[in-house]
Amino acid sequence: MRMRALLVESDGMSLSAGIVVGPQPRAAVVLCHGIPGSARRDPRDEGYGGLARVVAGRGYAAAWLDFRGVRDSPGDFSAAGWIRDLEAMLDALSRDREAAGLPVVAAGSSAGGAIAIAAAARRPDVAAVATLATPASLRLLADDPATAIARLRNLGIIRDPAFPRDPAAWWDEIDELSSDRHVAAIAPRPLLIAHGDADDVVPYAHAEKLYAAAGYPKELARLPGAGHQLRKDERGIACLLDWLDRLKL
Repeated sequence: MRMRALLVESDGMSLSAGIVVGPQPRAAVVLCHGIPGSARRDPRDEGYGGLARVVAGRGYAAAWLDFRGVRDSPGDFSAAGWIRDLEAMLDALSRDREAAGLPVVAAGSSAGGAIAIAAAARRPDVAAVATLATPASLRLLADDPATAIARLRNLGIIRDPAFPRDPAAWWDEIDELSSDRHVAAIAPRPLLIAHGDADDVVPYAHAEKLYAAAGYPKELARLPGAGHQLRKDERGIACLLDWLDRLKL
């Protein structure tokens, strides 16, 4: 298996994206990151590219992207923009020489799970959704737009000093992204909600709220003692892989 770049164009921007294709892939899994933390990244951490290799090794085509404003992708964070970025990734996969025609699973961590739910709610070509430590509402970011914008600017995912031009409309997009408003639209497609009960960033109660709002089929995986970054927790990855392997797509 080798990783290769994937061409993803969203709103005129070229996003950083890649794909690893395992032997005889039975589905394409799109891995969606959340809002980056402030801690310096461990140079040994392969990030979502490393996770893509693990998933591909189980017999999938695994793709990842950096949403606008993150790492090597241009632009500035917006909830609606990240949804369009994921939809652009789905379109790119539908044209890819190795992934085209495969059923697509969207798997998102934290805010990436909210993006996966919102995109799948309006994209019937998403066959299943998995969320890891995903908030029921992104209002968890802050109580008001000014505080949220300042926080995201400090994290480096709002780069333009003049962005957003309309803070109120930008904040409305975040409110609209609330996963508990859209998760029911995933049914009758399979849904996994995995969450650590020691998550000090997104409390476990968010998982219970999402599960209550979702239709069937759905699974709620409570990971005892697990924190927020389930991508770095062997139990979180094992939970995702086990669920993927049990899917009937």
